[in-house]
Amino acid sequence: MKVVSAWRRRALGALLLIHALLAASIARAQVVVVADPSSPSHAEAVDSLVAALAPPVDVRVLTAADADARALATAQLVVTVGSQAARNIAPQPIPVPVLHVLLPRSTLDALERRPGAGPWSALLLDQPAERQIALIRLAFPDQKRIATVTGPDTHERAAELGAAAARHGLEAHAVAAAEVGALYPALREALAQRGVLVIPPDSQLFTSQTVHQVLLTAFRLRSPVLGYSAAYVRAGAVLGLYTTPAQVGTEAAAVVRRALTGTPLPAPGPHRLFEVGINPTVAHALGIELPSAKWLTEALQGQEGIAQ
Repeated sequence: MKVVSAWRRRALGALLLIHALLAASIARAQVVVVADPSSPSHAEAVDSLVAALAPPVDVRVLTAADADARALATAQLVVTVGSQAARNIAPQPIPVPVLHVLLPRSTLDALERRPGAGPWSALLLDQPAERQIALIRLAFPDQKRIATVTGPDTHERAAELGAAAARHGLEAHAVAAAEVGALYPALREALAQRGVLVIPPDSQLFTSQTVHQVLLTAFRLRSPVLGYSAAYVRAGAVLGLYTTPAQVGTEAAAVVRRALTGTPLPAPGPHRLFEVGINPTVAHALGIELPSAKWLTEALQGQEGIAQ
């Protein structure tokens, strides 16, 4: 009995020592965050990340213009926030792990990387197609059709969306638009029959200059829109499914903490955290009754086994 007790004490002591060493390594680590401080979404994501990491992690925030090789020399891990920061950092020969956040998959796929750089990963703004379709089934149980318009960089999204729709018994219709001039004819073709318009995070087609006309066209065709940001909901999308900047920072911090203790970066993929937003005014104008955003969020989380 005494032997067992002594063994337990030694095992506990070893575990405490390992924990102390890991905590010390994290405390000494410097994480460099590259972001645009003038962007409200970047600022919110960075604030959330810093709050979750520091203390004890030393977090240094730089703009893309300041993030040269000398400024990054002491970093043990680099986090880029937004597409421009990712484009600036990816080609640099950085030997330490790099985590990209707050960018769509199309931007990640287009990044140029220098051979010999360290490991990298990304938490992507694109919501999984299965999650989008599950939300549509919850919010619009009588809808039988979805539609989307894709650009050159988002064709794969249409295929994933169509496959997920088929698994849920929905018809999916995708129309390609090679450039902005082809967007509105493609939109009218996609919504020739009423359905839920799913807008992909395509920065070439769906921009601040086109968003209002896209939403107005869908409204006139009596088709609700599922957008990928809270801004889309405010602008007139009936539904939004997105990861907030604060959630981006929180989830990124968890990845960073694991990486600083030696855990390899995960494969690039979507966020586990998300929210649902609704625009009740537009829903009412279309004659649509929706559950609350809170209920929809929790129902989706329950389907994915995410603790609330």
